[in-house]
Amino acid sequence: MMQIKNSHLSSASRMVQNTFNSSPKIEATNTIAKNNEPAALSATQTAKTHEGDSKGQSSNNSKLPFRAMRYAAYLAGSAYLYDKTANNFFLSTTSLHDGKCGFTSDARLNDAQDKARKRYQSNHSSTLENNNSLLSPLRLCGENQFLTMIDYRAATKESLSDLVDTEQAHSSILKNIMCLKGELTNEEAIKKLNPEKIPKDFDLTNSEAYISKNKYSLTGVRNEETGSTGYTSRSITKPFVEKGLKHFIEDTHGEKALTPKQCMENLDNLLRKNITLNSDSQFAAGQALLVFRQVYAGEDTWGDAERIILKSHYNRGTVLQDEADKIELSRPFSEQDLAKSVFKRNTSIAGPVLYHAYIYIQEKIFKLPPDKIEDLKHKSMADLKNLPLTHVKLIDSGVGFEDASGLGDSFTALNATSCVNHARIMSGEAPLSKDDVVILIGCLNAVYDNSSGIRHSLREIARGCFVGAGFTVQDGDDFYKQICKNASKQFYNGRRQKL
Repeated sequence: MMQIKNSHLSSASRMVQNTFNSSPKIEATNTIAKNNEPAALSATQTAKTHEGDSKGQSSNNSKLPFRAMRYAAYLAGSAYLYDKTANNFFLSTTSLHDGKCGFTSDARLNDAQDKARKRYQSNHSSTLENNNSLLSPLRLCGENQFLTMIDYRAATKESLSDLVDTEQAHSSILKNIMCLKGELTNEEAIKKLNPEKIPKDFDLTNSEAYISKNKYSLTGVRNEETGSTGYTSRSITKPFVEKGLKHFIEDTHGEKALTPKQCMENLDNLLRKNITLNSDSQFAAGQALLVFRQVYAGEDTWGDAERIILKSHYNRGTVLQDEADKIELSRPFSEQDLAKSVFKRNTSIAGPVLYHAYIYIQEKIFKLPPDKIEDLKHKSMADLKNLPLTHVKLIDSGVGFEDASGLGDSFTALNATSCVNHARIMSGEAPLSKDDVVILIGCLNAVYDNSSGIRHSLREIARGCFVGAGFTVQDGDDFYKQICKNASKQFYNGRRQKL
């Protein structure tokens, strides 16, 4: 019994001894484990970091298409706004990228007139009423009848052209031309009226001036530099137009310039070919009236247009001087015009500033000789300094915009009409009626309704023509408002019918 117990004790003693002998290994293992804890933690954190980076990169990659789309939309929007502002602005009839000087070409206006013609033709077969009331608040051009200036210009030109494309208009213009030339001059009427000045030969086609070019000889003539017609045009890309009197004379007497004879012969040919006054005949008639007026109102013929012919009208009561004064007072720098808001004036702000800046640069910096400076400043070129950069202003009510020449109501149209009326009276014919005046407006508008810098708007022409025939400025305004109203109905009905 004692032996067994001793044997068990010996075994227990050996087990304890073995346990103590193995304890350093356990400690070593524990030590290694403890030493490896930071490395394990670092590995875990690294794994988590890689996992986060992978998720972030995946998230960024997924956003790239949206960023690209947003950038593309931004570029497209910017391009659209640029094009609308530079090439299709609603108050402009020109474009920056016109292939010419920029904002000087007729290209955009011509395209709009072609579309207006198609819409007008479509309107003839339309039974629709003009139910565009929802758009009415947006109509800010042409007596608040049109959405854009280009719509207004194209529609009114087409409507007016169609209005005077009649046999009556053909007969009226033919009679006017015959009277101006002197073919119908009535000596009895002349003796009775006793005009201040009488030409030696009533047939003005025999005069030297008939075959000579004058300051209006570029009227309606294509200008390849600007892409429009006439002598010159001012724009933001072509701010300086001053080249002096010498250059103006050379240009207006150059190869492209037309003599009164050329204009009259062209008109005669067109009148013989047609029984109505079509658009080509209207243009030719307007051009002939403006160029031939220099012959009729010459020193060797019937006398100066204002000092003699217009004065004789005042004396006979065939032109109302108070009404003519209204035309004069609308001109740039008149007190009446300057009394208006800067946005409603005919007086240009930029034009005179650019003119004086150009003269200063030439005189002080480039040291041009005094004679050349005087040539640039010649009084005969005074109207050029008034040419604006933009041909638009607020209407008198302040709500809406209208086309404007920057030269005021058309005294040119007044004088041309006054000469026609004078010629009719000297031929023993009846003075111009309102219907005759409308025909003259259509002809002059056919010449001036473009992007040229030297032109007149439809309202300015209407006022000048009515006053020159003995009527009033208000008559001109009434006609203008009616044309705008009719043209708007035809234009927008035509578009709806087409759609």
